[in-house]
Amino acid sequence: MRISKIILLSLSLLVGLSLLVIFTLNQSLQVFNRDNNNVNLQQFDQRDVAHITDHWASMLLNYKIVSDNQKNYVVLSKIDNQIKVISLNDAFNNIMLFSNLPLLLLGSFAIGIPFYITRRQKRKLDNSLEVVNNETNKLLAAFNITPPNVEQQNTISKLSLALIELNKQIHEQQHRNIISQHQDKLTGLIDRHAYLQHLQTQLEQAQAQKKKQALLFIDLDGFKQVNDSFGHSFGDEVLIQVSQRLATVVRNRKLSHFTSELGLELSLSRLGGDEFSIFIEDLHNDNLAIEVAQNVLQEIEGDFVLGNKLIKIGASIGIAVYPDSAANPNTLLQMADVAMYRAKTDGRGIYRVYSPEMGNKMRRYHYLLEEMRLAMASQNFSLSFQPIVDVHDFSIDYFECLVRWHHPTEGSISPAEFIPIAEDSNLILELGNWILIEACRQMAAWYNAGMNKVRMSVNISGVQLAHVPLHDWIIETLNKVGLPPKALLLEITESCFIDASEQVISDLDKLRKLGVLIAIDDFGTGFSSLSTLANLPVDVIKIDKLFIDQANINPKYEKILNSISDLGKTLDLKIVAEGVETAPQFELVKKLGIDCIQGYLISRPETSKDVGSKLIGQNVNHIAMTGTGVYAPQADKSATVVQIKAGELGLHL
Repeated sequence: MRISKIILLSLSLLVGLSLLVIFTLNQSLQVFNRDNNNVNLQQFDQRDVAHITDHWASMLLNYKIVSDNQKNYVVLSKIDNQIKVISLNDAFNNIMLFSNLPLLLLGSFAIGIPFYITRRQKRKLDNSLEVVNNETNKLLAAFNITPPNVEQQNTISKLSLALIELNKQIHEQQHRNIISQHQDKLTGLIDRHAYLQHLQTQLEQAQAQKKKQALLFIDLDGFKQVNDSFGHSFGDEVLIQVSQRLATVVRNRKLSHFTSELGLELSLSRLGGDEFSIFIEDLHNDNLAIEVAQNVLQEIEGDFVLGNKLIKIGASIGIAVYPDSAANPNTLLQMADVAMYRAKTDGRGIYRVYSPEMGNKMRRYHYLLEEMRLAMASQNFSLSFQPIVDVHDFSIDYFECLVRWHHPTEGSISPAEFIPIAEDSNLILELGNWILIEACRQMAAWYNAGMNKVRMSVNISGVQLAHVPLHDWIIETLNKVGLPPKALLLEITESCFIDASEQVISDLDKLRKLGVLIAIDDFGTGFSSLSTLANLPVDVIKIDKLFIDQANINPKYEKILNSISDLGKTLDLKIVAEGVETAPQFELVKKLGIDCIQGYLISRPETSKDVGSKLIGQNVNHIAMTGTGVYAPQADKSATVVQIKAGELGLHL
C-alpha cells in the first residue's frame, strides 16, 4: 500500500514537471516569434526543407520540426511558401537563457530534493519503527499479552499500546516476584524468612508497648504415612487443606495481620515440610494461646476428603510466649519447637507450653546429636550380643545384636536415650548400616566356626524402612560378608509394621523366601490384631517385657500371655518372651507353652569376645554336633532351674 502511494506520487511529479517544461518551451517560442529579440531567426522556402514527424522535440513543442539535411529547425510561422524557423539548438539555448524555465527547474529541484530527503528519512524511520514493532510483538507473544484492538492503528499507535501493556505486565511480574520471594508456592502462605521478618517487627513493637505475644509451632502427626501410602500429590493436597483450615482459625480468632502491599497474611506461615506457625500479636489473655491451640487441633483432626478417600491426621503444638520464653524471633520459634517435641513425646495430638526444663532437654538432644556424629567418625560404637534360647534345652536359637555407645567423658550412654535421637535426625541410617554390616560379619565368623543353626537378629527402625530399599540393602550386605540368608533375622516393632508401605511388605516377603526370618518386636504394645499377624510376612512374635513383669502379679496379664501363645501355635509362629529375669517368670512362660526366652536370667548382653570364649572355648564338641551352643540360666539367679537342666543335659555349668 505504501509502495503504491510512492509510485503514484512520483508519477504525478513527473507528469507535472513534464507539463511545466512543455508549457514553458512553447510559450518561449511564441515570444521569440512575436518579439524577434536576440534570436537567430531564419527564413526558408518550404520546398527547401523536409518535415520530420517522429523527432523527440515534437513531443515537447507544439510546433512542426523541419530539416535542411544539416540542421533541425522549429517552424515558428508560415506565410505562403515562406516559413520562419529557428534552429532547434538555438531555440533551446535561448529558452534556457531568456525564459523562466531554469528558474522553474531550480524551484522544482529546491522543492523536490528536500521532499526526497524527507521521504527517505521517513522511510528509514518507518523501517526502524517496524523492526521495533516486530520485536515488541515478540515480547508480547512471550508474555502472552494481547494489546487492545483499535481501528486504523498506525505503527506508532501500535507500538505505544504495546509498550503500555508491556509496562503493565512488567509491574505485575515485579509484584509477583516480590510476593514469590516471601510466599510458599504450594500453600500460598508466607515462608519462614518472611515470617521471621514479621516477628522481628512485632517483637520490637511489643517491647515498646510492654505487651505479651505468643507463637504456636504446629507439626502434623501422621502426615508421613499419608505421603508413603497415597503419594506426594495427596500429601500436597493435605498441606493445602491444612493451610486453609489454619487460615480459618486465624480469621475467626481475629489474629489476622494482612498486608495490602504484598497481599499476604503475615500471622500464619508454612515453615517447611508439614510444619506451620501462628503468631498472636496481642496476648491480652493468658489462655488465648491455649484456646487457639485447641481450635487448631479441632480443625486438623477433622476428616480430609481427597477424591474418594477420607484421611485422618493430627497435630502436635508447641507454644512459646514473648517475653517469658524468648526475646528474639529465632529463639522464640526454637522454644516453640522444643515445646512441640514435648507434645509429641507426651502422646501427640496435644499442645504444650514451653518451660525452661524443656530447654535443658533440647540442649541435651543437640549435644548428643553432635556427639553421635563424632562417635560415628571415631568408631566409639560397639556391639553386644544377647542370646535367645529354647525353654526346654537352653540351646541358642539366635543372638540379638544390641548397639552400645561408650562416650569418652560420660561413659556408657543408654540406647534408650540416643536411639530416638538417631531416628529423629536420620542418623540411624548411617548407624543402622554399620550395625548390620558388623553384626553380619560377626555372625559369619561364628557360622564358619560351626554355629550354623544359629541366627543373628538385627533391629530395623521405621526410619530405615522408609528410606532404604530393604531387600537390596540386606542381600548386598549378606553377599559382602559371606553370610547365608538363613543365618539372619530382622526385628521390626509392631508399630512400624502397621505404618509399613506395600513396597516394604513386598521386600520382607522376598527376604523370607530367601531364608531370612522376620520378627515382630514389642508385641502387645502397639495395635495388636489378628489381621496384623495373618497378613504380614512374620515368623516370630516377641512378647514385650511389660507382660512378663506383670504376669505373676496380675492374672489378666497371664491370660493375655496364654492367648498370645495359643495364637502363635495356631498361626505357626515362634513365640519369644522378652525380659525373663527370675525363675518364677521362666516357669510361667514354659508352662504357657512359649518357645524361647530372652533376659538376664539367661545372660546379659555380652561382647563378641565373651560370647566366643564362653561357647566356642567350652563347648566345641557340642557346637560341632548340633550347630548351636547352650546358654543355661545363671546359677546365682535360678539354682533350681540350673539343677534340672544340668541333670537333663549332662553339662558342667
